[in-house]
Amino acid sequence: MKSYVVKFSDREEGPYDETQMAQMFADGRIDRNTPCKPVSGGEWKMIDDYLPMLKYGTQLPPPTKVPAIPPTPPPVLLSSQRVSVVDFDIPFGSVLKIMFKWMAAALVVFCCFLPVIFVLWLIVAAIFAAVFSGAMSTFHHP
Repeated sequence: MKSYVVKFSDREEGPYDETQMAQMFADGRIDRNTPCKPVSGGEWKMIDDYLPMLKYGTQLPPPTKVPAIPPTPPPVLLSSQRVSVVDFDIPFGSVLKIMFKWMAAALVVFCCFLPVIFVLWLIVAAIFAAVFSGAMSTFHHP
């Protein structure tokens, strides 16, 4: 059975025999493009060149189960522990810059809607003038 050296992140590891290589392939630790070379000598090639049957998955062992590490529970807070709330320390100059940017944006939006506001004001004024004019005209004609 042949043994191979595998290159991980410019680091050589091994030797691994073919069954170990198949197990690492099944576990997802190596893939078809991982560089390897035979221990007996040879040049660096992809695993797919030396072990082409791995890509079909017919002779792969089942992946090894990695035991799940349960999360550590949060520490119990005792009533004697102090809790402090820290607010953000933002320099005053930055707050002023933000305020001026918002005011400039509001001015631009206001200027865009200014013609609409002016036309609506004229319509309301014309309606008010028409109603007021009609009410006042009754005083001249008995």
